[in-house]
Amino acid sequence: MRSEDVVLAITITVVIMAGAALMIAAMANRRRVREMEHRERLAMIERGLMPAPESDPAGFETAAGFSQPTAEPGERYRTAGVLMIGMGFALMLIIGITASQASVGLGIGGGWAVVGAASLFNYYLISRRAERRARRQTWAAPSRKGPEPPSGVVL
Repeated sequence: MRSEDVVLAITITVVIMAGAALMIAAMANRRRVREMEHRERLAMIERGLMPAPESDPAGFETAAGFSQPTAEPGERYRTAGVLMIGMGFALMLIIGITASQASVGLGIGGGWAVVGAASLFNYYLISRRAERRARRQTWAAPSRKGPEPPSGVVL
């Protein structure tokens, strides 16, 4: 092996190791911060204080009734699928015209379009699963009421 190859391999290894170490340090720091926030919140609750809504905005909005209606399941897959199919066709056109080879454009752009179609198919599967769940919940057995109290008894 040439010395340039060895230097390049060592450099790449050092960069990967430094990135991994940095990521581990950041995750440990974030864990410590979240743990301190949790301890602070528990201490406030133990002392009878209401924690600030900024510490848990989603929980505060849900408790106050401000939460937005949940999005349709898999909506991101539908959006990503449509965008990727559009980008695939755009790449087909751009590369096919620029390179004057339709097969190259069809290969690269077609790949993007197929990934977009797979994303749309995933959206279809997720929405069907959610629809089946909703149907199952709708047809649940009616709840039974307890026995009626005697008519002459005052509660």
